[in-house]
Amino acid sequence: MLLRTFGGLAVEADAGDGRVAPIGPRRLALLALVAAGGNRGITRDRILGILWAETDEEQARHTLSQTLYLLRRETGREWIEGGAQLRLAATIRSDVGDFLEALSQDELARAAACHTGPFLEGFYLAGAPEFGEWVEETRAHLQFAAIRALETLARRASEAGAEREALNWWRRLGELDPFSATFALGRIRAHIAIGDRSGALQFGRQYESRLRRELDTAPDPLIAELIGSLRVAHADSPATPQLLPAPATRLALPPAEDTPRPPRAVRSRWPVLVPAGIAAVSLFAFGAWNIRDARASRAPPFLAIGTIHSRDTAATGPVLRDMLATNLARIAGIRVVSNSRLLELLPGGPQPASATADAARRAGASEIIEGELAATAGGLVLSLRRVALQSGVVRHGYTLRAADAYALIDSATAAIADDFRLDPPSSAVATVRTRSGAAYGLYEEGLRAFYSGDAPSAFRLMTAALERDSAFAMAAYYAWLSARSMRHQDADRLLPIVRRLATRAVERERLLIQSSLAGIELPVAEFLGITRELTAKYPEDPDGHVALGQALQAAGDWAGAAAAFERAIAIDSAAGAIRGPICRVCSAMHLLVDTYIWWDSAGRAEATGRRLIALLPNEHAAWGARVEVLLRLGRRADAEAAIVRASTMSGVTADFSAPLDRDLIRSGRLDELEAKFLAELHSAQPDPRTEIPWLLTIALRNQGRLAEARRLATDGEVPGSDVRFPKSSPDRLSLGSIALEAGEPRESARWFLEGVALDHAASAPLGIKSRYLAWHMTLAATALAAAGDTAALRAWADSVARIGASSSLGRDQRLHHFLHGLLLQHQDRHAEAVEAFRRSLFSVTDGYTRTNLEMARSLVRLGRYPEAIAILQAALRGGVDGSNTYLTQAELRFALARAFESAGQRDSAAVYFAAVERAWRRADPGFADRYREAKTKAALLKIPA
Repeated sequence: MLLRTFGGLAVEADAGDGRVAPIGPRRLALLALVAAGGNRGITRDRILGILWAETDEEQARHTLSQTLYLLRRETGREWIEGGAQLRLAATIRSDVGDFLEALSQDELARAAACHTGPFLEGFYLAGAPEFGEWVEETRAHLQFAAIRALETLARRASEAGAEREALNWWRRLGELDPFSATFALGRIRAHIAIGDRSGALQFGRQYESRLRRELDTAPDPLIAELIGSLRVAHADSPATPQLLPAPATRLALPPAEDTPRPPRAVRSRWPVLVPAGIAAVSLFAFGAWNIRDARASRAPPFLAIGTIHSRDTAATGPVLRDMLATNLARIAGIRVVSNSRLLELLPGGPQPASATADAARRAGASEIIEGELAATAGGLVLSLRRVALQSGVVRHGYTLRAADAYALIDSATAAIADDFRLDPPSSAVATVRTRSGAAYGLYEEGLRAFYSGDAPSAFRLMTAALERDSAFAMAAYYAWLSARSMRHQDADRLLPIVRRLATRAVERERLLIQSSLAGIELPVAEFLGITRELTAKYPEDPDGHVALGQALQAAGDWAGAAAAFERAIAIDSAAGAIRGPICRVCSAMHLLVDTYIWWDSAGRAEATGRRLIALLPNEHAAWGARVEVLLRLGRRADAEAAIVRASTMSGVTADFSAPLDRDLIRSGRLDELEAKFLAELHSAQPDPRTEIPWLLTIALRNQGRLAEARRLATDGEVPGSDVRFPKSSPDRLSLGSIALEAGEPRESARWFLEGVALDHAASAPLGIKSRYLAWHMTLAATALAAAGDTAALRAWADSVARIGASSSLGRDQRLHHFLHGLLLQHQDRHAEAVEAFRRSLFSVTDGYTRTNLEMARSLVRLGRYPEAIAILQAALRGGVDGSNTYLTQAELRFALARAFESAGQRDSAAVYFAAVERAWRRADPGFADRYREAKTKAALLKIPA
C-alpha cells in the first residue's frame, strides 16, 4: 500500500492488493503526519497539538486512540504502529518516507523522482488551523530539501560533462522556483553547453518576460547580459539547415594547436617585448595531454588557492594567496573559494601539510592552486600548480616572472584565465585591494585574527591597514565589523567610510558589504534585492544565505527566512565549520529561533534551541537562546533552569532579569513584578536597571493605574517609593498609549504626532527614517480613528502606504491596510475590514497587537467566534513591548473573555474575566464599569465543578 503526499493526498493499492476502502479527511491527515515523520516517526503529543489543539488533553488522547482503532477496523489493515512514537506500519509505504530515506542515503535521483509536486497540495482539513500551519512549514522544508537535491544533481552532472542530464535537472528546478536567477542561469548555460543556443535564447526570453509580467522587475544583470549576447549571436548567425541528426554521444577530442579560437578582448600568450616591471609569462606542461585536457574542459572548476611557500619571507605567501583568490574571483565564469572562507575553515594552532587542501575540499572546491615564490636577481618568480583535489593529479602548471608582487598576480590571473579561454580582469588587482604592501600585510594578519575570534586585534590591525591606505575597502569593512562586535565607538565613524569604499571591492565582497549595510539602513526591498543577487551568484557562500534570511525576516517571509538559515547551516555543517570562534551555524540557529518566534511557532523554536545546545552544550549563549522560547511556552521553571545552566558556563555572568520580568507581565503576575521592582530600588545597589521604569509603566497600564503610569512616564516618579528616575524628556510613546487608554484620543494623537515631527527632522538613512515615520503616523492615525476623525484617517492611510514602502521593516509596508480596516469598520463593513486587517498582519504574535484586537472585534460582529478567539490568543502569546507596547495584555484578555462568552464557552470566558478582574482591582475610576463586568461574569459564567 502506498500513501501519496506529494501533489495531493491519496492512498493507492499496490498491484494485486485489492481496492482501498475510503478514508476520511482527518484520518488521511493523521496518516500524512505519521508519514512525514519518516523512520523516526512522530510523538502522540505532537499529533494531539496539531489535530486536536483545542480539545482537552484526556479527550484528545482518547480521540486519537479511537481514530487509530477505527482506521484499522474499517479498512481491514494495520496502518500505524508504535507506542508513544508513531510510524507507518512496515507494510505501508509513503512517497514522503521514500523521499526522506533517499536523501539520508544520498540517493538524490531517487529522492527527486519521489518529489512529484507540493506536499499535500489541495488538501485542506476544516477546523484544524494548526494542521494548516504544519502543512505550510513541512511543505517549505520538503521543497527546500528537493531543491537542494536537484541543484546538487545538476551541478554533478555538469561537472561530469553530462550536460543533457544537467539540463533536465535545471528544468525541474525551474518548475519548483520559476523566478530563481540561479536556476535560470544554470538552464541557459546547460542549453549552450549542448549546442542549443536557440533553446537557450528562447528560454531566456520567456524567463525575462515572466519576470516583467508577474514581478514587474528586470532579470539579474548576469542573465540579462547572457541573453543579450545570445541575441547578438543569433542575429549574426546565418540559418544553417541540419542535414544529419546530431549523434547521441560525441567523443570530446582536444583541439589542435592551430584551431581558430573565438576573438577575445585580451589574448596575449607570448609577449615579444617585456618592459621593466611587467611580468614575463611562460606555461610549462606536465605532458601535452594535460594542457590539451585543460583547454578542452567544458567549464572551469571551483578553485581554491592553497599554500604559496616563500623561501624568503613567511609573510609574502599568505598575502599572495589572498591577492590571487581576489583577482581570480573577478573573472566571469570562474568560481573561487574566498581567502576569508579558507581561513575560517582552517584549524587553529599548528596545521598539518594537508590542512589547506582539506579546508578547500570542505569549502566545495574541486581543484586547488598552490606553489612557490622565489626572489631572483631579475625580480620575483612564482611557480604554480593546479591540482585536482579528488585525485591529486596535476592539471596544469604556470611559471610567472615579474618585478613586483602586483604584476606577478595580474600575470598569473591572465595565464589562468587564458587556460580556460576566459577574459582576464580589465584592471589590476591593486585597484580592488591596495597598492600598499604594508597595508596588505596588516590586512592579512587582521583577517586571521578576525577568524580566530580576536576582535580587538582584528580591529587594531585593520585600522592600521586603513591608515596606510585610506581607500582599502575590505580593511575598512573588517574594522567596522570588529568595532560593531565590541560595541566600539568607532563603528559609527567607520560606517560612511565602508559605504563609500564598497564599490572598490570585487563583486562578491561588494555585495557582502552592501548587504551588511542594507540590513541596517536601506528599504527592505533593496535589502532583499542585494541578498538575492548575492546568493544567486555565489550559492556556496553561507554568509549570503544568512544575509538573505535576515532580509526575508525583515520582510516577514518566515518560511523563506527559515529555509535560508537552514541552507547556511547545511553548507557550514557539510564543510565542518560548526565550531570555533566564528560559528556561523550558531548565529544562523539563533536567527532561526527568532524567526520561529515571530512565526508563532514556539515548538519549532524550542526544537532549534535544543539543536543549538547539542552543538554547543557548554556555551552560555546556547542555553540562553532557549529562555524566551520556554517562557512563551509557559515553561518558566524550565526557563529558570536554563538560566542557571547558562550562568555557570564559561565564567560569563549573563543577566536574564528582563525576559523574566516581561514574562510576569505576560502571565498577569503584576503585583509580584511591582514588589520585585520596589525591592530592587530599595536595595543597596547604586544603579538600578534602566529597563525598570519602562516595564513598570507597562505593568501599571495593565492594572489600569493610568494616573501613576502617567507620572512615571512624565517625571520618573515611581509609585510606592521615593525613587525618581531622571527624565530629560517625557516618554511620548507611553504617554500616547496612556491617553488612548484613558479615553483621550486627541491627546494621544498629539503625543504620537510629536514623534512624527521629530522623525521628519531627523537625519537618518531612508529605510530607518521611513520605518519610524510610518510607525508613528500609524499610531497617531489609530488615535484619530478612536476620535471618529475618518476624514483624517483616510489621508493618513494613503501617506502611510507611500512612506511605509521605503521602510527597512516589512511590517510598515502593511500598516496602511490596518488603517483602511479601521475605515471599513467605521462603515460597518466588517467582512471587508477583516480582510484588510488580515493583509496588515506581519506577525500574529509580535506585529501590531491592536490589529489582532480590531480584527477580533469585527469577527465577533460577524459571528465568527473561533477566528476571533484564535487571533486574540496569538496576541497573548507574543511579547509585551516592542510592537506590542501599544495595547495591554489586560485589554486583550477582556476582549478574549467576551469572545468566549459570545461563542458559548462559559468556562473559558470565566477564566479570562477572572484574570481581568485580578489585573484591574486597583484600576482608576475610568475602569469601574468594565471592572464590575469582569468581576460579575467571572463568578456567573464559571461552570460549577
